[in-house]
Amino acid sequence: MDIKVLVALAALLCAIAVGFVLRLTGNIFIPLLIAWFMLQVFRPVIALGRKIKLPPFVNTALVFAVFFSLCYIGIMFFITQVVEFHRIFGQYQSKLYEMTMEIMKVLQIPPESLPRITWMDIVGRYLHNIWEITLDIASKFVLTLIFFFFMLMESPYLNNKIDRAFSCENANKLKNIVSSISIDTSRYLGTLFLISMVTGALVWLILEVMGVELAIGWGVLAFLLNFIPTVGSIVATVPPVMMAVLQFSPGYVRPAMVLLLLFAVQFGIGNFVTPKLVGDKLGLSPVVIMLSLMLWGTIWGIPGAILSVPIAAIVKIVCENFESLKPIAVMMGTGKKVKHPTPEPAEPETT
Repeated sequence: MDIKVLVALAALLCAIAVGFVLRLTGNIFIPLLIAWFMLQVFRPVIALGRKIKLPPFVNTALVFAVFFSLCYIGIMFFITQVVEFHRIFGQYQSKLYEMTMEIMKVLQIPPESLPRITWMDIVGRYLHNIWEITLDIASKFVLTLIFFFFMLMESPYLNNKIDRAFSCENANKLKNIVSSISIDTSRYLGTLFLISMVTGALVWLILEVMGVELAIGWGVLAFLLNFIPTVGSIVATVPPVMMAVLQFSPGYVRPAMVLLLLFAVQFGIGNFVTPKLVGDKLGLSPVVIMLSLMLWGTIWGIPGAILSVPIAAIVKIVCENFESLKPIAVMMGTGKKVKHPTPEPAEPETT
């Protein structure tokens, strides 16, 4: 057998093995990656603290306090929305049953064909799974906080550690790679964060004006799902439209208006605003983005889908800095010339 075929098969087996290991160790790597990406989001704040000569520990404590406060507000908001959803669900339960019966009648499905299961039975079946999911999220959240804190503590000394660990030429090359990854990731996440904020605000405003229940909750959901390329905007449109159908039935004029307005927002931002502002900053091919989305979504689920684009960008940046891997970076790109930001100079170690 040709040696190239053997090498290709070995590489394929290694990739499958790595994917399997990453899937098994997701409870460790997902919080680690999220913490690192959050570090890039707070990068301008950290840089500002260093610029005004804050002591490293004070700078770290302030950034961590802001991050923890935002997480706490998010958790309390989530709990509030769950309670509100439970109230609204009980309010519209009978209407949902009537709509289900009407749909079955149109489809000529006899009601007797469905098992006699109440909504409480369904909720009871999934309570155990919901509890497991809650514990899993809580454990990942605590681990993310721990990783984030220690990354903040070590960030001022990273360049000095690289200088001591490698020769001058290799150290400069590695620092350039790390700096390029940090700057590109920070700018991408910052821009996407602002776009997602605008998307969520518009969704909330539309639903509030149209009188749809849980308008602010659906707006936050649109903000979060906007971080998942392509698929997220589609998924974010479905729940509020279903809520509008349930709330305003038997009339369908207002639900149709909600659908058209939300579609206009998602289509306009997804096809005009996002490509213009984010566009070629990362220089990733749309095919690569979709493949990365499917790959990491398969390995790590929703967290993997959210992290898929930054991970693909990191792989591309690393490949660009090694001659033997540059063809891979070119094939991952859009074919357009992308001007990468100039890496920041190394900062002296703070004692």
